[in-house]
Amino acid sequence: MSVSWIAPFALIGAGLIALPIAIHLLVRQHARSLPYPSLRFLRETQLAAFRRRTIQDAGLLLCRGAIVAVAAMALAGPVFQTPSRTAGAAKRTSRAIVLMNPVEETVASQLKSDAFASASFARRVMADAIADAIRWLDQQPASAREIVIAGALRRGSITDGDVAAIPGGIGIRFRMVASPAPTDVTWPILARRNGTVVRIDRAVHLESDATRVTDGNATPVRPDLISITARPEDQSLADAALRAALDAGVPWHDFEKQVALTWDAAPTPPSSAADAVMAALSEAAGRDDRFEPVAIATAQLDKWSRPPGPVSARPGDEGDRRWLWAIVLLLIALETWMRRNRSQAVTQITEAEARVA
Repeated sequence: MSVSWIAPFALIGAGLIALPIAIHLLVRQHARSLPYPSLRFLRETQLAAFRRRTIQDAGLLLCRGAIVAVAAMALAGPVFQTPSRTAGAAKRTSRAIVLMNPVEETVASQLKSDAFASASFARRVMADAIADAIRWLDQQPASAREIVIAGALRRGSITDGDVAAIPGGIGIRFRMVASPAPTDVTWPILARRNGTVVRIDRAVHLESDATRVTDGNATPVRPDLISITARPEDQSLADAALRAALDAGVPWHDFEKQVALTWDAAPTPPSSAADAVMAALSEAAGRDDRFEPVAIATAQLDKWSRPPGPVSARPGDEGDRRWLWAIVLLLIALETWMRRNRSQAVTQITEAEARVA
């Protein structure tokens, strides 16, 4: 069994236990005045120059110190992690559902059905929705925590950076939500066909369970639209890399814009030259406000996915504080009873001494 603390800094309050000790030592003891018939038989002595301070009632002092110590522990919020508690917490899941686009209510309800606690988050920017989900999960009781990202899951809608922002203890799952109806999107592509640089209007048909892509007619564009320069010894490799990149096709939006690439150094290995040129062309082309209509590959989603991490104490664990506060109340009641008994005993002694006198 291990113990973790929700607010460990509150344990500093245990130092206040010195307060009742100081009160017991520094409180002034008032001398009692008793009537006495005669002083003739008493021997005269000299009063001591100082008075020794001693604790008069150790039981009462112990009770008051215990009140301070237990109250400090209650404020710190101990959470006792036993094997049974950890196993029980692991069986419940706090689930944050990030909606990439409006989905049917039935889909969201299905994702929430078996969760211990759940909430939905939808923002225009994916990173903002994920940040909201993380903050919400941090406030949940001890449980397995996961984020489920639901939506059409098209390329560009979520990136490696979005996934990397999710802490390691939080699981990640993806739920593909089909579009309510097939959608046709025209995507302009800059490509090379039969040795000529052309524009192809690529038609993308989004169906409920598949994406069909067909290329339209190839329209030649200005021959000097794309150029690449390199050192003489690298020019042939640069030209080959550019041809390979254009053979694959690059999304393009402004066919009047001339782009001149500069080949600084050949990548290692040379086989990655086409990928380097493709990345440079994509950056030069820019992006519009649409996501690519092609779905994210299943292999990539599997790479991003992970199960929830070990269950740890969360700030919502309040159960272990309750019995500590109950002990504080019992100690306060005991301290009150002891103080009253002490006062009554002193009163009875005084009355008895007065009667004897």
